[in-house]
Amino acid sequence: MPVPEPDLTKLREIFITRRHQSGLTFDQLAELSGIGRQTLLNISSAKYNGDLRTWLRLSKAFNVSLDELLADVWP
Repeated sequence: MPVPEPDLTKLREIFITRRHQSGLTFDQLAELSGIGRQTLLNISSAKYNGDLRTWLRLSKAFNVSLDELLADVWP
């Protein structure tokens, strides 16, 4: 059985929703996650999807598991 492909178009939505739920500004999230503010802005505008390390850091900053954070990416 083939593994389904992730829907990477959902990453932007996930990021925006979690950031708003957390109440963190881009600057606060950058400091908390160790990810550059510009990178966060690029994820927010879908110019960049990030890599595994980026999403691991975001999951820690949002205080959720990586599985929970990215669950909607998988059909």
